[in-house]
Amino acid sequence: MSASVEKEFVFTFRSKNLRSTLTVPVTIPLPTSVSEFVGRVVLAHNLPCFVEHELKELLDEFVTKETAKLHDENAEEVMMKVKNGSVSAQSLIDRWNKAFTQEVKEFARPEEVSNEQVFSEVYHSLIHSPALETLLNLEHTYAMAMDDIIEQRNLDLEHLDNTQRGDMEEALKNVGSSYTDENINQLAQRHFDSNQLISSKWVSELFNYRNHLCNEAREEFIMLVFNYRNRLRNLSTTLPEAEDAERQAHTTRLEESFTIHLGAQMKTTHNLRLVCTDVLDFCRHKPHTVGGVMIPEPQRLQTAMSLYSTSLCGLILLVDNRPNSYTGIKRDFAKVCEQSTDFHFPDLDDQFAVIQQELITANEMRGRRSLEQDADEVSIKSTGSVVSNTSNSSGSQGRPAPAGPVCLETGDWYVTKHSNLSEVHAVFHLVVDGTARSSDISSRHPVILSIRNIIKLCFRYNIDTLTIPLLLTHEMSEVSRGETAHYRGGGGFVLGGGAT
Repeated sequence: MSASVEKEFVFTFRSKNLRSTLTVPVTIPLPTSVSEFVGRVVLAHNLPCFVEHELKELLDEFVTKETAKLHDENAEEVMMKVKNGSVSAQSLIDRWNKAFTQEVKEFARPEEVSNEQVFSEVYHSLIHSPALETLLNLEHTYAMAMDDIIEQRNLDLEHLDNTQRGDMEEALKNVGSSYTDENINQLAQRHFDSNQLISSKWVSELFNYRNHLCNEAREEFIMLVFNYRNRLRNLSTTLPEAEDAERQAHTTRLEESFTIHLGAQMKTTHNLRLVCTDVLDFCRHKPHTVGGVMIPEPQRLQTAMSLYSTSLCGLILLVDNRPNSYTGIKRDFAKVCEQSTDFHFPDLDDQFAVIQQELITANEMRGRRSLEQDADEVSIKSTGSVVSNTSNSSGSQGRPAPAGPVCLETGDWYVTKHSNLSEVHAVFHLVVDGTARSSDISSRHPVILSIRNIIKLCFRYNIDTLTIPLLLTHEMSEVSRGETAHYRGGGGFVLGGGAT
């Protein structure tokens, strides 16, 4: 089957007493308009202007006839293939069906709505209804239940650790009499096996309990309340009157607020808050009591109502180059996340597992890009051009290879989503090293460039509040007091110098 063919068009005309014939190859179907093609022919062959009208009419008729003929030949060829069995009729039907359902709106299949999308719409509807207080009390009740079981786990592990420490100290005191080196090794192995067994048991129990609470809240309460929302009455418990001690203000954070205007021609207004606090205070829930009754803190109201909105909150967490929750501030952050059940997003460990899988692909792409840069440098050197030793690729060696299949580099970052934190919906885990704390850090440092990219992403996805460690550190010291810059933008914001 031919997509296009070339035909010869013959045009005869008289000029004065001479009869002239013009033969022109024409592509069928004609890729341009007949008028434009005629203009090109007249100009190329220096034809008289009085033949242009006749030439256009004859050429239009020729193109129409030959195009229809080509389509008929192609259709006949296809039909013959179907008749002799070389092309399956069913495959043609499937192709037509696919074309209609994907290209024609009238025949398109209705878009399938996922369970997650349904739940998000239901939650957003309820959180802006009289059921708001009931939902917050439910989340708070489940958070307290998780806190109880986590406390039991910690007590169990602490008791096991104390018992094993006492046994080991007793054994070490009697080395040479009651215990030999082999006995000590066997005791250490038994302690290790017991520790692994107890830890695995609690990991499984926490996982099952968290899933049970999540399913119970989603299926048995939230969806049920939504289905019967017209009969909903005030399900919240009337709180007792606050006591005198509770009326007193809680411990306040050291902070100072500013209003800044950014932009060269069209300036935008932003609010900036400098806060001296632990960065995880924006994530963890604070105890809040009224009349001796533990209730959800007021901040949870704002965070819950803005979960499915265009006014989200983000936080930059400075981490090492391993996407896990085993060390440092990542471990503390994971403990905060596990204190309450997340009804909307996967657990932190599940999100880390997805990130590690994506990181393998990212490192492969980074390695290929490094090899391409090396090849380009070799090509430049072979032509006699000068290559500076201070280039980013450091000569012909290129960028150093990643340390492992799941390792990140300074300036890399990844995002986790949360609905169970106090003042944060999205956490940007930014990889930093010791160079980020140096006094001569430049605006081209990978961490500074990454903060700029994070701010761009926040603008794109309606994260209008971003918390940034001001001096790129979470530690309190005389040089760096660990202040936190809390930026709140009106309609998106750009900080030209990053966090320097």
